[in-house]
Amino acid sequence: MTPRPERRRLASGWSRRHTTFAACAAFLVATEASAQRRPPSAPPMRIAVFDSRVVFDSLPERAAAESEFALEQTKARTMLAAATDSLRAALDEFTRVEQVLSPRQREATVLHLRAKELLVEEMVANLDQVILRRHGELQAPMRERVRDAVREVRRQQRYDLVLDLAVEGAVVDADARVDITSAVLRQLRASRPAVSRAGWPK
Repeated sequence: MTPRPERRRLASGWSRRHTTFAACAAFLVATEASAQRRPPSAPPMRIAVFDSRVVFDSLPERAAAESEFALEQTKARTMLAAATDSLRAALDEFTRVEQVLSPRQREATVLHLRAKELLVEEMVANLDQVILRRHGELQAPMRERVRDAVREVRRQQRYDLVLDLAVEGAVVDADARVDITSAVLRQLRASRPAVSRAGWPK
């Protein structure tokens, strides 16, 4: 028969072990519950790059757009030159006949010449803006096609963000493994009608 003091010591030891085990079990349950409540960590963002300069240079419709733009630019400058020449000729004519004009005729001619001069000044001031706007209008369909191709490649390859290497300061350096320029070109080729594919670079 176990002596009473020994029984009390064994009971006390069992009680401490039981308390320790219960505390550990409670800690594990609390930790597991906390982990279940904590939202899962978001996956790292996947970033890709592409070079829009290479893409635009490869567009078959780019040559046609640039040709049309050059033609319209030439027409605009021709119109400006014609207006300038007309104003110069009118000024020369006014100088030649000014002495024989009546005061009323002279005043009317001066007002007419001033109106023509203002028109030429307005043409000069607006020419660059008109040219730039027209250039943007001709490039808009190409930019939209490139944007759609980049969006599709990003979706297929599960990237979160695509940066353009052609934008100064946007990318300092990038590994070739995240450069999707070739994939964008393939997507653009696939989106073209069959009759136009021959114009694409191989």
